[in-house]
Amino acid sequence: MLLVDREIAALGSGLLEDFSAECVTNIGYDLRAEQFIADGQTAAKAVLEPGESVFVGTKEKIKLPDDMTGRIVLKNSRIRQGFSMDAPVYQPGHHTRVFFRLTNVSGDELRLNAGEKYTTILFERLSGPPDSPYKGTFTNELDFSGMGQYGGVYQAQVRKLEKKTEDLKSLERSIYANVLVILTVFVALFSFITTNLSLLSASADARQFLIYNFMMLGCISFLVALLNGVISFAKSYKIPWAASVLSFAVAILLFLIE
Repeated sequence: MLLVDREIAALGSGLLEDFSAECVTNIGYDLRAEQFIADGQTAAKAVLEPGESVFVGTKEKIKLPDDMTGRIVLKNSRIRQGFSMDAPVYQPGHHTRVFFRLTNVSGDELRLNAGEKYTTILFERLSGPPDSPYKGTFTNELDFSGMGQYGGVYQAQVRKLEKKTEDLKSLERSIYANVLVILTVFVALFSFITTNLSLLSASADARQFLIYNFMMLGCISFLVALLNGVISFAKSYKIPWAASVLSFAVAILLFLIE
C-alpha cells in the first residue's frame, strides 16, 4: 500500500535525511537533484544533447524500514520536457543516496541544475518485513560508486561487446570498400571501351591509342590510390600510386615523342 502525504510527513527525517515538508506530494516525495555524474566527474550542472545521459544524485538519502520499498518515477512535467529515466526499486532496509539516470530523448539540448526536481519517490508498505532485508553492493552508497562490486563481473562481457563493435565496424568498412572497388571496375571498363571506340571512329593511329589508354590507366590508378587512402581496403598503398605515376609518365613520354 502506498504511503500518502500525512504518513510521509509523519515519518519525516526518519525516512529521508535532508527531509523538506515542501517536497511532500499527495502520494510521494519530490527528490531534489544535488549532483550530476558523467565520465567519472561530478558537477552541480549538466547539459544533455539529444541521446545523451547523466546520473543524478539527490540531496535526500533514504532510510527504508524493513517493511517498506521505495520506487522512483519521473515527474510528468519532465516527461513532457523530453527526459526518460531509469532507476532501481529500493528494497527494504536500504540506506543510500538516491541515484537515477536521466536521458535526453528530445531533439533539443536540455539543461539540468542542482536543486531542481526531476523525480518523485513513492513509498510502499509491505505486508511484513522480508526474511532478508537489503544488504547488497550498494548499501550505504552516499557517493556514486558506478558498477560497484559488479565491475569485475561484467568486465569480460564489456570486452566482448567492444570486440563485436570493432568487428562490425571492420565489416562495414569492408562492405564500403568492395562496393567502391566494383564501381571503380565498372567505370574503368566503360571508360576504356568508350575511349577506344571514339579513337577507332576518328581513325586514330597506334600512338594516339597508347597515349589515351595510358592516361586512362593513370587516372583510374590515381582514383584507386585515393580510395585506398580513405578507407584502407588494400594492404599496400604503394602499388596504386606507382601504377598511376608510371602510366602518366608513359603517356607524357609518348606525347613528346614525334
